[in-house]
Amino acid sequence: MTDIPFDSPPPGVRQWNRENVDEFPGFRQETSVHPPGASLTDKRYVRDAYVEIFTVQPSTRAKLSPDTQPRYVAPTGRLLGVSDYRVRLPEDSETETERTEWNLTAYDVTDTRLLVDGEVEARNNGSRRPQFEYDLGDNIGIDHTLTVKANITVTVGRLHERCVRTPPDDECSYWITSFENRTETVTVSDSIAVTEYYLDIMGLHARYPDGDLGLVIIKSDPWLGYSLPEGDVRGVWRFYSARDPNWDTLVTERESRSSTSHSPVHPLGVVAYPIKTGPTVSPADTVELQMVSGGQRQPPTLPGAVDLDVLEEPYTESFSIATRLNTPDQTLSDVTAHGLVRGVQTNADPRLFEEVAIHRSTLSLAVLNTTATTATVRVSLRDAKTGDPIRTATREGSVVLAGEEVQTGRDGTLTTTIQRPSGAISARYEPGEWWLSTTAYVGASDAASVDGTALSVVRSLYRAGVPVGLFLLAVFLIDRITGMAVWPPWRGL
Repeated sequence: MTDIPFDSPPPGVRQWNRENVDEFPGFRQETSVHPPGASLTDKRYVRDAYVEIFTVQPSTRAKLSPDTQPRYVAPTGRLLGVSDYRVRLPEDSETETERTEWNLTAYDVTDTRLLVDGEVEARNNGSRRPQFEYDLGDNIGIDHTLTVKANITVTVGRLHERCVRTPPDDECSYWITSFENRTETVTVSDSIAVTEYYLDIMGLHARYPDGDLGLVIIKSDPWLGYSLPEGDVRGVWRFYSARDPNWDTLVTERESRSSTSHSPVHPLGVVAYPIKTGPTVSPADTVELQMVSGGQRQPPTLPGAVDLDVLEEPYTESFSIATRLNTPDQTLSDVTAHGLVRGVQTNADPRLFEEVAIHRSTLSLAVLNTTATTATVRVSLRDAKTGDPIRTATREGSVVLAGEEVQTGRDGTLTTTIQRPSGAISARYEPGEWWLSTTAYVGASDAASVDGTALSVVRSLYRAGVPVGLFLLAVFLIDRITGMAVWPPWRGL
């Protein structure tokens, strides 16, 4: 039973498989032990011969949908296999004049090869538990067929004795003995379809005015997410490990019968599936998930022994993930993207990321005219850094004036008449997503009363109050230091 999802491919699967394959039963002349689905080959002496792929690792079975579930493998990895057979010796025979005996002289898996799309990738001298290192880097395309071929060679010895009769009683006076070895080779194979999984990313990056880092990372295939020293971002995918049910039992073939028993070997596989909770970030107080986009897919089903949250509605694949991270000391070069296959990751290459400038904006609101029922106002929106007008009519985002969306023109302003409110009028700039523009902005706001701009009144009071306050402070200090009795200054009035 599996009831705990993993945030990344579990590393223990690799070690389990490398150790568990050694538990496969040893060779016995009279039996061949195989998983139920193995394809068996018979010849005269070699019987029930096969080779079976135990696992390919690191790899992940990605349950993208009910019908699309590729087996992703790392560009370099290891294939493990098992092979077995039994030897059928002809029965010994004996008559008055001839005797024939058979014995097993030699037996071995004499040659094993790993082929990628029909071309030999690696080979060794032969083993009943073959292991191969592979590298898919020089092969064309990403969909490949891995094939293991094994030559099983058996040599049987035939001892033949023939009686030589001599007259007159015609009895055997002596026996003529001959011996010969007969060698038979069987080639067996097994194949598996895989998809090479490599990770290259691209996207956009930006620095907010307050120092936050904005990231949009794009991958055209399913991928896990990315991390920085100060935060992690995970897409829709999570993982579990499960045994291959095709190896739950082993069949033992004999000359006269076959039997089935519990298997001592259980290859484990890693499975990726879309989690019901969707993409996540951590820690939530420093990492903000802004956008997840991708195609819509029907959710897959999970085996009955896997007790995990199952999606029932179509889900969005996390091909593109946008985040805002409170990490002023980290840059794009500190980003590491992680794939669905264990060990497949890559660092962000700044050359593949377009930089977007994010500026502050300034919004001012002025009341030009009022009547008993209306107010004519002007909104001005500008780039706080350059002073350039911001025209919302030709970009994502808008100005919300008194609760209604409006757009500024080429000069960054808008003059309009609205119903006169009972209190103040407010306006705020709600910019579009920063990754949709070459220069993006953060929002700004302003408010005004129907009698004028509230901030203007406060500003005027401030400008008048500061000089008066400084003058009074000077008079007070002179009175205390010199004893001239000039405080308060209105003493003689």
